[in-house]
Amino acid sequence: MTLTLFYRPGTCSLAPHILLTLVDLPHEATHPPRGDAFKAINPAGAVPAMRLEDGYILTQCGAILQYICQRAERTDLLGGDDLRAQAEVAQWCSFFTGDFHPAFYPVFVPQRYMSDHSEAVLDGTKAAGLRLVRAGLDQLETRLIGQDHLVSASRTIADYYAIPMLRWVGLVVETKLAEWPAVESFYQKICTEASVVQTMEIHKITP
Repeated sequence: MTLTLFYRPGTCSLAPHILLTLVDLPHEATHPPRGDAFKAINPAGAVPAMRLEDGYILTQCGAILQYICQRAERTDLLGGDDLRAQAEVAQWCSFFTGDFHPAFYPVFVPQRYMSDHSEAVLDGTKAAGLRLVRAGLDQLETRLIGQDHLVSASRTIADYYAIPMLRWVGLVVETKLAEWPAVESFYQKICTEASVVQTMEIHKITP
């Protein structure tokens, strides 16, 4: 049995799929079964999820990204031997998991958070989520001014984790990333990398 990544196109499962391609780790990538069949694999019913060779199901994007790097002996993507860089990679991954990713939920599925599904209430919920998205982009802009990577002078998993969420910005912000030029430059550059291009083609999506 080989590693099996369960993914859905355009979701945050894009990040570990890119990383598997980048480090050339043998794997299978497949769409998960629907409904209860997938919940039998991952009770949360969410992607990404990765089945290891022994059958264990690893979940949560940050954990999967870290596992892939350690399996491939690519600790440079985790910050290398620099303790501060390692901590910063963990910090930015936590930011994406705990702050930036959840900011999109009220924008995409406002009805999940409100018992009143009137148009005015749902529009207000979307607007509140969008303010959080913009706040996250402001943080990324501050970090990326004058540099091409979130941590250190080379790519880490934090950079690849950012990709699906920065792509979502184009779906919810009319000006896309134009208001955040450093973020826009970062995103445009990373989307030209071979592993990103190849994986987006598999997902049948564009930047």
